[in-house]
Amino acid sequence: MHWHWMHRARLTAWLIVLIGLCGCASNSSSDQRLSYRSEEFRAELRERVPTLSGELGRPPFEVTRDISILAERRVMSAPPGASRVRALVSFLSDPKPTGLGLKYDWAVSANAKATIKSGRGDCVALATVLVGLGRSLGWPIYFAEARTLTPITHEFREVTVLSDHMVVIVLAKSVRMSIDFLGLVEEGVDIRPIDDLTAYAHLINNVAGQRVLNEKGADLMAVWSVAQKGFELATQIEPRLGRAWNNLGIAYTRLGQFDQARLAYQRAVELDTAFGSAEHNLMIMETRVRGGTTMIESKLP
Repeated sequence: MHWHWMHRARLTAWLIVLIGLCGCASNSSSDQRLSYRSEEFRAELRERVPTLSGELGRPPFEVTRDISILAERRVMSAPPGASRVRALVSFLSDPKPTGLGLKYDWAVSANAKATIKSGRGDCVALATVLVGLGRSLGWPIYFAEARTLTPITHEFREVTVLSDHMVVIVLAKSVRMSIDFLGLVEEGVDIRPIDDLTAYAHLINNVAGQRVLNEKGADLMAVWSVAQKGFELATQIEPRLGRAWNNLGIAYTRLGQFDQARLAYQRAVELDTAFGSAEHNLMIMETRVRGGTTMIESKLP
């Protein structure tokens, strides 16, 4: 999730496509490790963030055994191959008791268990559920970033939020498919598999951003302080996540910590310049530091 100023985009339905119809690339070597077992995930997370514990120290894709059993029954009733992938995706969205009844909600990001409990989530949250259930079935299923031809945006309190887009990919010998919860994957879109830790950093980044966006009538400085810690955690989990550095820069700016903001924005520029958000936000901050104002800045809450 980025914050920037753009026009609103239209959302569409969930979509399943063959990967061969889309651009599919990797941002690292072919031997990159993408998936972790639960204990391996915890160990790697402790290595990166030794102080992390409790709920934050658990894999986001863990699902309960009873949900896994229900999913398995649904999937195994379908013919082998692509039909079983479609059956699992349908299990997520079909109403209870035959499915989980999950709905897309761009303003809610959480791990798999919390998403199933609330019944809604953004593309990252829904991806954690799908990956968790697919892994419980023994599938080679992974998180992936999808760079769309145009950014996905949402209007909020005169601020436009520029969102990430995450899809799920199945890379079996007989089935190569991508599952898109917004129906935005199209020919030429760059799909990049990412590892579980990077996906978790996306989730933490989104949760921190949504904390700010969903607060009503609260002490915004206190809210931004909490969000800043979340963005910082995302950069600790995955130091190469440019959008988290961008959001960390926004938080520091709102807290008046301009030196830290400048460093965060500069790091974001080095890592991720897809839509120019970091450069744009750095320009706004420098204008503010010099005592000037801009039309865009004057709209910030």
